[in-house]
Amino acid sequence: MVFSQEAVKGASLHEVIDNLSLHSSAAQIEKLNYQNEILQFENYKKSYLPALSLNFNPVNFNRSLRVLQQPSDGSYSYVEDYSNNSSAGVSIRQKIGITGGDLNIGSNINYLNEFSLKRNSFNTTPFFIGYSQQLWGGGKQYHFEKEIEYAKNNVAIKQYCTKLSRIQQQALELYMTALLGKMEQDFALQTTQNTDTLLQLARIKLDNGHITEYDLKQIELQSLNTRYAYENARKNYIEAQERLAVFLGIEAIEVEIPEFDIPFTIEASTAMFYVEQNNPFLKQQEIQTFEAESNLFSAKLSNRFNGSISLNYGVNQYAETFAEAYRNGNTRQSVIVGFQIPVFQWGVNKNRIKIAENNYEANKIARERQMREFENEVKENINSYNHSVKLWLTSQKVYNLSHEQYKMLIQKFSLGKVSVYELTTAQNEQNNALQRYYSAIRNTYNSYFTLRSMALYDFKLNVELEEILLNK
Repeated sequence: MVFSQEAVKGASLHEVIDNLSLHSSAAQIEKLNYQNEILQFENYKKSYLPALSLNFNPVNFNRSLRVLQQPSDGSYSYVEDYSNNSSAGVSIRQKIGITGGDLNIGSNINYLNEFSLKRNSFNTTPFFIGYSQQLWGGGKQYHFEKEIEYAKNNVAIKQYCTKLSRIQQQALELYMTALLGKMEQDFALQTTQNTDTLLQLARIKLDNGHITEYDLKQIELQSLNTRYAYENARKNYIEAQERLAVFLGIEAIEVEIPEFDIPFTIEASTAMFYVEQNNPFLKQQEIQTFEAESNLFSAKLSNRFNGSISLNYGVNQYAETFAEAYRNGNTRQSVIVGFQIPVFQWGVNKNRIKIAENNYEANKIARERQMREFENEVKENINSYNHSVKLWLTSQKVYNLSHEQYKMLIQKFSLGKVSVYELTTAQNEQNNALQRYYSAIRNTYNSYFTLRSMALYDFKLNVELEEILLNK
């Protein structure tokens, strides 16, 4: 499937992240993988529903010589087997989760046609029912399996949202790269226009003897450098646009400087609450805990007295006609009870239990360490975001002031009140202010969307990402 959209002009950052990125090919792939995860969970739940099976073997033909041993004297002879054996049956299987057993109900019929003797016969089982399970531990193993499967399904939903949010972060990274190209291109274009104006003024001032030829050459050199910078910036912007458009699956796109419309601060307590509630990494730790406990329980169970029981009841009959094969059926019953008693195995099972216990403790220690590291990472991103917001607002003012100041210096230069050196210094300061402004925007959004991905919570809309992304 190839996804395509019409060309988009002047797309905002939030339009790219909240809409276009979620219709990209990467997002479509994750959606298909997520559907597979959900179908696997549906299969698990349906495995505890009654399963109906039909079997029908109309032809089982054989014509050959077979060795037959006589029961009277033990001698062997060859007999001709010239027959067809057909069978049909229906069965219903039901898993009993609370006990860990299996219940089977069904009916069978076999039809034997002996061509050599020109004789037909029917063997029927009109009804049978059977149940089997191990004596101890089945219910608890079912409980572990259920907890693990439901936890995996919950993690699959969270991981899907996380993967989509990471695709949004990839779109953000590409958008920010394109934004840098656009800001540098626009700045270089404006600077080129300003230096052209300065060059015209410098030539007039040189003719009037107000500046030296060195000053004129310095401004001319500056003008050429700005043109060189503009061409490079334009090339970089076009390439960044193309990379972003390819990722989004569109023809073309123009980026815009985003307006500040996200929270001024994010409280650590709020972020940590949603991280603990939604983050798939933390949910995965719960699954590992369940699996470690299940493995430990299975290891202990294998070293204890246990057994199994199998109960079967039914009716069967044999006759040469179909009708007679279903009359006066014979009762068929069986009860099998077996026990497993580990007596002496050279300490193998004991070692298995110790291995399971060691793995459980090692996993527990590793999870605690990973939890502390993860919590520290969340706190660092919260601090980074709150700090970047302040830098954004400050750097934006600095950039605007430097731009206005440079315009004022051009006017003062025309009046002969500033030197070429002061103009060059002001232009460099304006470029530095632009870089700081861009860095603040980029760092703020990177921190915000990283936190958003960790918590699976939109701090701007005050809604969980699961509600947003699963409806896309």
